[in-house]
Amino acid sequence: MSRFQAPVSALIICKNEVGMIADCLESVDFCAEIVVVDSGSTDGTLECIESFAAKGFPIRLIRNEWPGFPQQRLFALTHATQPWCLSIDADERVDTELKQSIMEATQKGDDAVNGWYVRRRDWINGYGYAHRWVAHNRIFRLFRRDKASVDLSRRVHETYKVPGETALIQKGTLLHRRPTSVANELSRTNAYSSLKVEAQMEQGDEPSMSRLVFSPWVNFLKFYVGKRYFLCGRHGYVHSAMVFLYSYVTEAKLFEARDSSSNGSSVKAGE
Repeated sequence: MSRFQAPVSALIICKNEVGMIADCLESVDFCAEIVVVDSGSTDGTLECIESFAAKGFPIRLIRNEWPGFPQQRLFALTHATQPWCLSIDADERVDTELKQSIMEATQKGDDAVNGWYVRRRDWINGYGYAHRWVAHNRIFRLFRRDKASVDLSRRVHETYKVPGETALIQKGTLLHRRPTSVANELSRTNAYSSLKVEAQMEQGDEPSMSRLVFSPWVNFLKFYVGKRYFLCGRHGYVHSAMVFLYSYVTEAKLFEARDSSSNGSSVKAGE
């Protein structure tokens, strides 16, 4: 496979990812351009990126103060120059099969599809990459640059979007590897649920007792049974339980935020 030949701009936003960024950059060595937007790394991330640029990787390193997830995604998009864009996080890697699939999808001259979903295989702490029979999440990551936009109202789970037809790349996976402790996952759950509730409050969403009671269990069963994370043993159970917790905490915080708003308090979700 020729290096740096696919008409693709890889889009990476990062901060303090020295332990992850090298493998990510290696995995996008088929892209004609690699746009990296850093929001203030101090741990050696910048030096690592610059070392790859010195080796000939087509990296455009841009510093931009953190404006929020969707705004930073949009900022990266505005600096891309290739016809196609691949959104990838610092803790993700494109496996060999997915590289080939992306090369084929972006070079075959098919104007019908404006974007592609890929399967992402998560790293389960204590287990490794999820069992091959797990139903891996489908996420939207490959798209035509001139068709793409970002919903700036979304605080978390932000993504690019395109009009028209989209499809799923059948071969290959995006490997998501971020070994983390239960304590770190709890911190992440707390932070992300607060961001989501802030967005819900701005949109006028109302909390629901039925969601508070049932949604956590529905989401747990969706992952543990429906997506077959039970195949990962107790580690898959813990992973699914974190999904339960995120669903529960988000709805509980929305109730709390609405109560505070009704009482004239300015306390933010999670405070």
